[in-house]
Amino acid sequence: MKRYDRSHFFAFGVLQAVNVLGLLLYGLDIATRGFAGGKAPLPALIGLAGFCLLMAMAAAVKRGRDLGWAAWMTVVAFWVSFGLGPVLLGLIGYLAFAKSKPAGDEFGPPAEPANVGTWVWALANLAWPWVVLAVLAKLL
Repeated sequence: MKRYDRSHFFAFGVLQAVNVLGLLLYGLDIATRGFAGGKAPLPALIGLAGFCLLMAMAAAVKRGRDLGWAAWMTVVAFWVSFGLGPVLLGLIGYLAFAKSKPAGDEFGPPAEPANVGTWVWALANLAWPWVVLAVLAKLL
């Protein structure tokens, strides 16, 4: 498993976590105000948010490796902080701004610098859950 530097983690971890927050807030809006297009796609929305959360966790593990953390330690920290609500945002903020540690070298070479392809892929990862949700809303 590769290591992520700050820019890669921002692209694939921070933005994905914000996307999960947006999906869940949209689900809250649907649940409280209703859905104008027929049946509300809430189960699909929750499934998409869960999958995106797993993608953010994978990015956190890769960033944790850059900081010298073992994968199991990052996973435990991620899910414990997720269970504590806003603490997850603190963990993601720490991972986003912490400097790489020399202990991360035991997990492989540092990540290559982020390029345009990295950011295009990150934006595609942000867009596809909303596209799937829009398609499912039309089908239901």
